[in-house]
Amino acid sequence: MTATNAAEGLLLELGVSEPEDLDLEAIAWHVGVKVNYRRLDGCEARIIGRGDRAIVTVHEGLHERRKRFSLGHELGHWYHHRGKSFICRPEDIGSERQNVPVAEREADRYAADLLMPWFLFRPLARQAKTASFDLAKQLADRFQTSLTATSIRLVDANVFPMILVCHGNEGRRWFKRSKDVPERWFPQNQLDADSYAFDILFGSRSEHRPVKMGAETWFDRGEAGRYELLEQTIKISGDEVLTMLLLTDGEMLEERETRGRTWR
Repeated sequence: MTATNAAEGLLLELGVSEPEDLDLEAIAWHVGVKVNYRRLDGCEARIIGRGDRAIVTVHEGLHERRKRFSLGHELGHWYHHRGKSFICRPEDIGSERQNVPVAEREADRYAADLLMPWFLFRPLARQAKTASFDLAKQLADRFQTSLTATSIRLVDANVFPMILVCHGNEGRRWFKRSKDVPERWFPQNQLDADSYAFDILFGSRSEHRPVKMGAETWFDRGEAGRYELLEQTIKISGDEVLTMLLLTDGEMLEERETRGRTWR
């Protein structure tokens, strides 16, 4: 079984049919895990297990939705890495950065599958006419997940051709494409001064509505000048912005031949 099938199989076994049914503490108890919330120093969550029983401790000072994801992450360790103990720092949980250990990525995927299972998430996403942070916020409220985690799930759902990009003061921190977006569309490291994302990162605004932008603002490719896309950016911390790029021109999704290599 894949992690996705395992998480969804567990939820179906428990009769989960609506996002509101996703009681993570009850799910944890069902798989032999006791959950505690208390102050933790130097880590965000941890799991200690032996045999078919384990104890997960989650830092009590976290936002409620972050607590849920952290608990889902530790349940991911319980499924994938039973018999091992993990002490997970904030940067180990829910991070899209490239240097995250494989075990932490596996636990993250399981958490996403558990909190936002495809059999519930995709039908709700498909009801929308287009992707936006408004849609991500609506889904986040239904599933009680963070805006960032929900936006990442929306990309992975591949319902809309989109790219999610996170920038900080020093440049791009990570990005993620939906499956239908060709690999040749690789966001630039530094924000273009003409982008709304630049204004929000270095200005006083916290977000804006989706707006049309020239694709050359985001991609350093000669052909980008022929296309437009929709950009929407939101500030997610004091020094970090998240941008949703929706590819609205069908030609941007077509295959290209470049020096003997076929690009999608």
